[in-house]
Amino acid sequence: MPAENKKKKIRTYPANVEAEKSVLGAFLIDRRAVNEELNRLTEDDFSQPAHKSIFVAMRELYLESHPIDSVSVADKMRLKGTLEDAGDFPYLSALASSIPSAAGCKYYVDILKREGLLRALLEVSKDIAEDVYTSEDGDESLSYAQQRILSVTQSKERSSLVRVGEIVDEVMHKIEEQHANPDAAKGLMTGFSNLDYVVNGLQPSDLVILAARPGVGKTAFALNIATNIALRDENKNILIFSLEMASGQLVQRMLCSIAGVENSSIAKSKLEMEEFVSLNAARQQLWKSHIYVDQTTLQTPGDILAKCRRFMIENKCEIDLIIIDYMQLMTYPGKESRQQEVAEISRNMKLLAKEINTPVIVLSQMSRSAEINKDKPQLHDLRDSGSIEQDADIVAFLYKEKDQDPNDTIVELLIEKFRNGQTGNLAFEWHGSNFRFVPADRSRIPAFRRSAARKAAASESSSQEGGES
Repeated sequence: MPAENKKKKIRTYPANVEAEKSVLGAFLIDRRAVNEELNRLTEDDFSQPAHKSIFVAMRELYLESHPIDSVSVADKMRLKGTLEDAGDFPYLSALASSIPSAAGCKYYVDILKREGLLRALLEVSKDIAEDVYTSEDGDESLSYAQQRILSVTQSKERSSLVRVGEIVDEVMHKIEEQHANPDAAKGLMTGFSNLDYVVNGLQPSDLVILAARPGVGKTAFALNIATNIALRDENKNILIFSLEMASGQLVQRMLCSIAGVENSSIAKSKLEMEEFVSLNAARQQLWKSHIYVDQTTLQTPGDILAKCRRFMIENKCEIDLIIIDYMQLMTYPGKESRQQEVAEISRNMKLLAKEINTPVIVLSQMSRSAEINKDKPQLHDLRDSGSIEQDADIVAFLYKEKDQDPNDTIVELLIEKFRNGQTGNLAFEWHGSNFRFVPADRSRIPAFRRSAARKAAASESSSQEGGES
């Protein structure tokens, strides 16, 4: 048969009207089906306007704890002015009588979710095509397409204004789960026992700012968190954007910290056989991990967001942690001053954490005055912009006293802002030779030791005076 005579395959709009009817009918006759399946749906999962209106009325009745049946739904729709357009009471009665049992409701809901997803993809494709035809910037069109596709692959978000009744059941369920299993409330554990105890792990969408004077070890600290997480669970996806250091340098630091091998031994080619064994064991652990490094310099927040979106789409997975080293090396063209530029970068880092729904650790420089000052750093010491502290959920400083004994390896982590908890300071022992931080007792912090010494001296002096009298 000639090709021109072959009938073209008819393409139909993604919808299953009979499944929609079955779901609505199941909700009308079975309370258990309502409790188990209604919250999985939105009105966008229905293709027919009448079915959308019926579902909205059912959802409102459910949130008001009223029974859902033909009479109650018809009354609700009559008050809303949607009953007549949806076929009036006879149509509702027909829905209820058309399904003998609600046993297949879950299967029908799955069909609705599938068809709804296909419709969403179709609409997104139309929007992307329209943008391509009218766009004057290919990079912007690519970013728009990635964002729209990612928005479909992720769970559909609720509207910006949501009635509390729609989410209170979910919140209570989460509270009950946490009460039964306290570990359920934990975020992404950093592998530092003292830090994890204070912050209870890094939570999704958290923006964490880690700042320090040069040479204190903020990059190493962030890399330690990455390797700690990867060694605990090799399937965790960790993305590191290094705007300053080459990827080979980062990986060498990771090898040293895991293997416990001094970097100077590598630099001087003076490795012992057991050190080679340790490095090869570390190499195998890193090889199995899902840590990814991007060493592109002069990146914008949009560049990083686009790469994260692309990673999630291409690998069909979530991102568990993002590390950016460091904020002041990022660019944001079009701003009049560096302060405005950094403010936009900071705001976009929070938006990145929220959109990807993962913790984002951003390293930051401190102001020059803070580097000169001998006092402990404070929030206003963050370089270039006060907006950084406003956008961040956690702001922490790595701090070592300038006149501290060179042989004293203690470094403090000062948590100066914690949106969901208390601030405080933690102690770490810094093994600079292999780029490794280890939690330490707070009594080893120099300021604590001096305070303890003063108290001991005062106590001894008081005792002496009491003896003399």
